[in-house]
Amino acid sequence: MHRRDLLLSFIRRLVLPLAAITLLSGCYNVPVTGRNSVSLVDDADVTKKSIAEFERTKSMQRLSRNPAQIKVVNDIGSRLSQVVFWDVPHAEWEFVVFDAKGVLNAFAMPGGKVGVFSGLIDFCENEDQLASVIAHEIAHVAAKHTHERFSQGMLMKPLGLATSVGLSASVGGSGIYMPSGIGSSAGGGVTALAQAGFDRGKELEADEIGLTYMAKAGYNPEEALVLLQRMEDHLASQGAQTQATWLANHPGFPERQIRMRELMDAAKKIYESGGKNKSHTVIE
Repeated sequence: MHRRDLLLSFIRRLVLPLAAITLLSGCYNVPVTGRNSVSLVDDADVTKKSIAEFERTKSMQRLSRNPAQIKVVNDIGSRLSQVVFWDVPHAEWEFVVFDAKGVLNAFAMPGGKVGVFSGLIDFCENEDQLASVIAHEIAHVAAKHTHERFSQGMLMKPLGLATSVGLSASVGGSGIYMPSGIGSSAGGGVTALAQAGFDRGKELEADEIGLTYMAKAGYNPEEALVLLQRMEDHLASQGAQTQATWLANHPGFPERQIRMRELMDAAKKIYESGGKNKSHTVIE
């Protein structure tokens, strides 16, 4: 055997066990669904970069001065953050409303940073519908979908480049409820955040986790289905081009609605057992 072959054989015997150890040490179970996943990125590093990106976004976007909208978002955020405490124990939750008429969107970032656009609040008929969006975005954080996404990128890179995977470019939430193109006022840094989409499976997983979270927090999970139908109708009114852009990056509304209906009985049982904390307040 040539020296080169001997060297390659030695590297394989050394690297593969180390890679296996790394994978095992990074394994975790996704809350609610129990899916096995792997995170090869440092949680503190992802959180640090997320906080910096969130601060940059706040400096670039107009912050809402509407006290009613700020209150409803913080009330929902407070209830949801209590529910997810054990799944995201180190988060320092912050809920910010961005003044962006017509932008039906929200995002959440590792570390507990959540942004909600005023257009989404205007669109929602009640707190339950708004809570379904915020719970979905928080579900992405609890499931560590951002960590998983970058870990997959690291596994696809050569060993020497693995540590150079940049996290700051798109550490935001998925922006799954409406394409960021609807409402051009949400530009700048938010575009990168809102378009940092996850794959279809992770969006459906966030739907499942989000239904559980909102039900535990006392919000009617059936309103998530109502909101999806209203958004489907809204998208249809925007024209075929917008619809195609949406479906290219996210599960179609029928797919999401079918899955939610499959999960609804379990979510309703959680909601109905909650008792006093139930909420169906109309948003003024």
